[in-house]
Amino acid sequence: MTALARRSTASSRRRREALEGYLFLLPSILGFLIFFAGPLLLSLYYSLTNWDLLTPPKTVWLQNFTQAVKLNFRPDAYSSALAEGKGFFSAFGSLIVPNDRIFWIALGNTVMYAVGVILLAIAPAFLLAYLLNSKLRGMTFFRGLYYLPVVASVVAVSLVYLWVFYREGGAVNFVLGLFVKLINGILGTHIPLPVIGWLNDPTTPKLSLFTLIVLTAWRMIGYDMVIFLAALQAVPHSLIEACWVDGGSRNTILRKIVIPLVTPTIFYVLITNLIDVLQVFSEPYIMTRGGPANATITLVYYLYQKGFMRFQMGYASALAWISFALIFIITTVQFRLSSRWVVEE
Repeated sequence: MTALARRSTASSRRRREALEGYLFLLPSILGFLIFFAGPLLLSLYYSLTNWDLLTPPKTVWLQNFTQAVKLNFRPDAYSSALAEGKGFFSAFGSLIVPNDRIFWIALGNTVMYAVGVILLAIAPAFLLAYLLNSKLRGMTFFRGLYYLPVVASVVAVSLVYLWVFYREGGAVNFVLGLFVKLINGILGTHIPLPVIGWLNDPTTPKLSLFTLIVLTAWRMIGYDMVIFLAALQAVPHSLIEACWVDGGSRNTILRKIVIPLVTPTIFYVLITNLIDVLQVFSEPYIMTRGGPANATITLVYYLYQKGFMRFQMGYASALAWISFALIFIITTVQFRLSSRWVVEE
């Protein structure tokens, strides 16, 4: 066989192998185009339109975005508020008036929700992983026990929490009532029994948001704990033993060896948790429907209201892209700042 024939045979074999490879990849490529890339581009197009599902879309370009984020400055209203005797800070609310007040409330709730969940989930998860990273009997049982909330359905967990924090006859108020009765019996006082509206009291609306934060943090601790546990088990024991030999305490080992070596995992957990909680929807939808007084409305839930309850699909698509931009900016900033505290091995 001549060299030309051999090259032709090898070339045809490579083409056949490439064709077979593309055929194997075809289901994944079609799935990506149909279920991800296509809807993504459609969402971008609808965000530039005014569409109510019933009439053809009308192009409005960036009007949906400006309607959501625009702030109106009204110095005359601010001056009038000062003239009426209001203080500097109380009158400041008259100076800047958002175009879509509910959007900014939802954005603020989402940010507070994310910060609260991060604070209540990551540190306790690391502490649990550190305590469970021992070879005592029964550790496997406790690891599985703390992981159970992760595999539980978010709908089922939310419904159970709805009963636990129910105003009338809820488990939390019932236990608090027993405690107050005990105090009254011991001290002879007459403290009224607490009836706290954890999820629906309009006089303390932020209490509802805090309750949702506690629920989400409780659900996420198990997952974060497993990730931290895997990272802790990868810490070289030789470094820990060397520190013990040099007279280092347990606190020194934790601060100087364990935490620095686990910082890449902490960064990973921080990023994944942030991306997750900034898209929260199920908990406020099931438990509070955004109330009371929009205290628990989040950006994704507001998007759902606009798109699937009021059929403002163009505006809802714009909100989706704003949410994506928020997550992208926060993630990018975290990656930029990671070089200052993440220890690269």
